Amino acid sequence: MTALPPLESAIQTLRILLPELLLLVVATVMMTAGAFVRLPRKVWSRTSAIALILAGLVLLLIRNEVYDPYQGVFVNDAMSLYARLLFIVAGLIVLGLAHDQVDDARAAEFFGCLLVINAGAMLVSGANELVFLFVGLELVSIPTYLLLYLPRRTATTQEAATKYFFLSIFSSGLLLFGMAYLYGLTGVSNLKSLAFLSATMSGIPQIPFGLIALIFIMAGLGFRVAAVPFHFYAPDVYEGSPAIMAALLAWVPKGLGFVAILRTLVAFISATGAGSAISDKAALLAGILAVITMTLGNTVALAQNNLKRLLAYSSIAHAGYLMIGVAVTFRNGASGGVALGAEGLLFYLAAYAAMTLGAFGVIIAVNSGDRAVETVDDMAGLAQSHRGLALQMAICLFSLAGIPPLAGFVGKFELFAAAWSASKGEDAGLFQLIALAGAINSAIGAYYYLRLVVVMFLRPLRGKPFSVRMTLPTGAAVLACTLLTIILGLAASPMLTATHEAAVAVSTLPDPTGLENLTVGGDPAK
Repeated sequence: MTALPPLESAIQTLRILLPELLLLVVATVMMTAGAFVRLPRKVWSRTSAIALILAGLVLLLIRNEVYDPYQGVFVNDAMSLYARLLFIVAGLIVLGLAHDQVDDARAAEFFGCLLVINAGAMLVSGANELVFLFVGLELVSIPTYLLLYLPRRTATTQEAATKYFFLSIFSSGLLLFGMAYLYGLTGVSNLKSLAFLSATMSGIPQIPFGLIALIFIMAGLGFRVAAVPFHFYAPDVYEGSPAIMAALLAWVPKGLGFVAILRTLVAFISATGAGSAISDKAALLAGILAVITMTLGNTVALAQNNLKRLLAYSSIAHAGYLMIGVAVTFRNGASGGVALGAEGLLFYLAAYAAMTLGAFGVIIAVNSGDRAVETVDDMAGLAQSHRGLALQMAICLFSLAGIPPLAGFVGKFELFAAAWSASKGEDAGLFQLIALAGAINSAIGAYYYLRLVVVMFLRPLRGKPFSVRMTLPTGAAVLACTLLTIILGLAASPMLTATHEAAVAVSTLPDPTGLENLTVGGDPAK
């Protein structure tokens, strides 16, 4: 591909970024106007919904817009389209759950922050520059701090916001340090160029510096996905936050973090080829993190009675499942197998969004009345008075447990099958162990999910009856999650096709014409 003039490349990038720019403009107008006019929260929530829908339509219109992978800061490939659409759909679901979770005085800032978070996540989905990717990550982090503080200004929420703020700042520092080493390896910050150099150099020559970059980037993004040992903030922050914020934290950072891992680390690790020193060590690290993360999350969740803490440890366990896809992607390099690990990861992200947001949506609904529901035992007898709501909760929990034929089962099967298919060569035992550990952990996790189902359907009502005031947006959001959980399980083929195309796009190196003068540390790339 011939390099474009800088001005033309910039205009091209702006066209591709129209959906994100639309969301950012609307969010800016909302947050500015909110300081001068007082409008009902339904005005701001509806404006946000319209902005997300328009962003989705614009995204579909520009999906075939050409881009320069070796100059542009953003790529408009299949991975970008898939992840951006996923964040828009999940953003609409979160918006439905959040529409009445804040008072009128703070509604403009609250919904404006939601739009900025969606825009930041979409920027990361197609980021092609290290600095641009970091900007997208911070566009998610900074509004999240505000959202943790806005809904209810109690001592508990302030403590949760403070914990998340300081730990997030620390993780950003680790990430920047790793990115600095990644840049230092080649002298370029464009991710496709970095991958091209990794491939043409037959691997990163400075293995120690490559490992430092790998470790620090994994650490910085490991905080966002709540992977061990960067998981410890999750239970306290989830418990201390309003249910809507716990739902947001359970999905957005996790989706964002794994998309960022695919964009950054796959860019130079998979390009080095299967069997390279950096690829083998990266796969080993990701595999160890996967086993430890899902084992700790599931075993500690067994002892939890608080609903939000239980779902926090569930979120940690699912980070471990998703990390299996990362390990397989690193293991297989840029061969055809790279699609298998990343494909399973991307499918499971969509399934996880539906089932976890659906579960939190039911918790938000049952707390809409005058009865506080905080523990597993508080859910006793829900099926007696609200059978439809209890059934939707059960479907989401069955999916989280990996029970067929729901989306969670298909997602776990894809991930475990990817690990088993990677069990060849000298490290066959490692990937067989990963697949076996995943299956065992699924069985362990099924216990605490099914325990909640038993409590809802078989235990008698405790205390006063549930007084659920289900609004249309909340009901629609929960129903959408339930239907997606069923549809993605029963008719997974179209989604698997989309995830396959997205996974291949992550590691595909476009035509390198025009890169003859690209250098590595002053030496021309060979």
